[in-house]
Amino acid sequence: MKYIIVLLLSASIANAIMTIVPVELGNKPGFSGKISASLETKRGNTEKDEYNAGVLLQYDNNKSYVIWSDFSGSYGEASGERNTNKSYAHLRYIHTLYEKIFDWELYVQSESNEFTKIENRVLSGGGLRYKFLHNDYGRLYVGIGTFYESIHYTTDTDPYEVNLRINSYFAYTKNFANKSSIGYVLYYQPNTEEFSDYILSHAIELNVNIYKELYLSFVFYHDVDEKPALGVEKVDITQKTSFIFSF
Repeated sequence: MKYIIVLLLSASIANAIMTIVPVELGNKPGFSGKISASLETKRGNTEKDEYNAGVLLQYDNNKSYVIWSDFSGSYGEASGERNTNKSYAHLRYIHTLYEKIFDWELYVQSESNEFTKIENRVLSGGGLRYKFLHNDYGRLYVGIGTFYESIHYTTDTDPYEVNLRINSYFAYTKNFANKSSIGYVLYYQPNTEEFSDYILSHAIELNVNIYKELYLSFVFYHDVDEKPALGVEKVDITQKTSFIFSF
């Protein structure tokens, strides 16, 4: 219990990077975590600075549950003008339902993004996940559930939105030589009252072990929000390279 308290308290002061690898009970018993950081600076014909930093904290009791928190923050400027300013926070509890094949999970999340005009998006929900595969070919999970979301936009028109969404996802990861891994995740989240209003997100991640617990991470994100705030593009594509220290 003391580890869970430390984990929850740390959530209020940490920044991290969202993980796409499915967290599994018993994979790393006890208290563990990851610290991530990246920096891009350009001078000359292009003036650009971009910073990303974060931490993931996890406690696994190796019997029936795992709890983890994941936070991220990004800030960037180009030619003296801010072009990136966003944050993300996620807390999830996963508990075994049946023989470590079926799990139930609860989660809360908060995020903001100045350039998609989201002042604050808060959601909470839960669901079930099923382990389809766990062998030399990798680990594969499929999940289904619902979540309630409340969104405050920075726009004057329709500045507030409340939705109940279905949350369905597919998550896969495979380890290979020298503790390196590759992972993929796909989320489909339609509005229960209007299925044409959906969020579709997927990402692929390659973690390469450099030395002991130090990794180089390459992540590609492709996100679609079919009904974003007014004046915001529906599609976001991001490529991120980071150093990760695991403990």
